[in-house]
Amino acid sequence: MNAQQHYDVIVIGGSVAGCTAATLLGRGGLKVAVLERKASIDDYKKICTTFIQASALPVIERLGIKDAIEAAGGVRNSADFWTKWGRIAATRDEVNRDLPAHGYSIRRQELDPILRANALSTPGVELMLGMQVKTLIEEDGRIVGVRCQTGAGPEVSLRAPLVVAADGRGSRMAELAGVPAKMRDNKRFVYYAYYRNLPLKSGQRSQFWVKDRGMGFAYPFGHGLTMLCCFAPHDELPQWKDDLDGAFRRFYADLPEAPELGAAERVTGFKGMLRLDDARRPSVWKGMALVGDAAISADPMSGVGCGWAMQSASWMADAVLPAFRGARPLEKCLADYRSLHRKRLWGHEFFIADSSAGRSPNLLEKMISIAAVHDQTIANYLHAFMGRHIGVGRFLSPRNLLRIAAANVGYLLRRQPAPAVLAVEA
Repeated sequence: MNAQQHYDVIVIGGSVAGCTAATLLGRGGLKVAVLERKASIDDYKKICTTFIQASALPVIERLGIKDAIEAAGGVRNSADFWTKWGRIAATRDEVNRDLPAHGYSIRRQELDPILRANALSTPGVELMLGMQVKTLIEEDGRIVGVRCQTGAGPEVSLRAPLVVAADGRGSRMAELAGVPAKMRDNKRFVYYAYYRNLPLKSGQRSQFWVKDRGMGFAYPFGHGLTMLCCFAPHDELPQWKDDLDGAFRRFYADLPEAPELGAAERVTGFKGMLRLDDARRPSVWKGMALVGDAAISADPMSGVGCGWAMQSASWMADAVLPAFRGARPLEKCLADYRSLHRKRLWGHEFFIADSSAGRSPNLLEKMISIAAVHDQTIANYLHAFMGRHIGVGRFLSPRNLLRIAAANVGYLLRRQPAPAVLAVEA
């Protein structure tokens, strides 16, 4: 008979979402098992651009890892945007004065071990490395445990009132549980690489460019590194694959205020993904909570992956802890989490997915870009929306839509040639 172990919560996945959830649940007095398929605490996700949005800063501070991130070379991030209509930069005003001022750019080989060590140091949290989930344990329509195995070792059954799927974009837990997914065909691919001797003309501020159907990013990282990243539509892939280095240089050559690659030294190979198909799943299914990319895997172009992983894990932990204190039924607590997850993220996910179809900007996107160049209030709202601080309703409020329309009218009037002045002889 297989050995059985009992916990309050079983978290599948020991990365950003899983370690955040485990730490907060453990601090709440729960006995938590974290199952991570990687065998070492120092292992990390290999493909990730790791631009953690400022909206996740409160969770970073709550976890107590801010100093560790900065000691490991994490850079406080902010960003400027460029479109064909000009530069869009934020200023501090009543729109964003009370919002977190920065997130972090930090490589995953530095971030993941910090999060695992933080979880492991939390009383009540047990980290099981090299553990693979084989099957789920389901009773009365609820997922109440997993059967798992380390290498060729014996199969072990773990049971808990709550199982959390935090196992990423291609969630095996979601597959085993039959969680329905709304798949979106992302029509772009991505490549990135790290460089030395590549200062940004914006200083420590990251730079984002919209270039027809593609996008380019430049992030400063610690240790003297700068990351360049390009997203381009699938029909352009053949010309990129033939000469990646040349394609990068051509892409950045004519961008406004772009870094100059002439003296730069590329210190890594090119990494990326040729398919970026995105998925949205319900954040609760058969009594199992889904957090991070297991619930929503959005286009990496948006830079939301790590931030949403931390935020959704914290929302889930806060929602379910009252159930373990006897204050509310667990199912009602999970319903609260699902409602909050949908309210906070689904509007953003829709806009991200819609803009990742490998197309040129649509009329609304063009109008927003033009208005943000010429109206500082709209620029600040756009930055707050892109930073995932505010939702669609607040960003595109009737008042802001009127400002966007007015800014576009002004832009069009300024573009009109001056009327000819006819000289009349007396």
